[in-house]
Amino acid sequence: MRSKEKHRLTKSYTNRVLSGSIGGLSEFFGIKANYLRVAFVILTALTHFIPGVLIYILLMVIIPADPNKPDLSSLFSNFGFNNGDKTTTNEKAERKVIHDVDERDEK
Repeated sequence: MRSKEKHRLTKSYTNRVLSGSIGGLSEFFGIKANYLRVAFVILTALTHFIPGVLIYILLMVIIPADPNKPDLSSLFSNFGFNNGDKTTTNEKAERKVIHDVDERDEK
């Protein structure tokens, strides 16, 4: 039985090779993504590659990302680029203040 929730066409976050467009189409239509990818490659090869590449670029632009999933920048956090910090460059780190310290010069 189908749920009452409206199923939207979005890019796939989990089933992606390049942008997730084909994975999103496969999730929307209930087809296995590899079957759809093979069919797309065959059709692209039969049409001398240019129309298929243009269609894929069009799909990348038109199909929206899933708003319930993290964006592309979170994928790079696993590689150490983001380190999970959510601070922006506009935020200043608070300065640490040390109390009751005696200073002396060492020679």
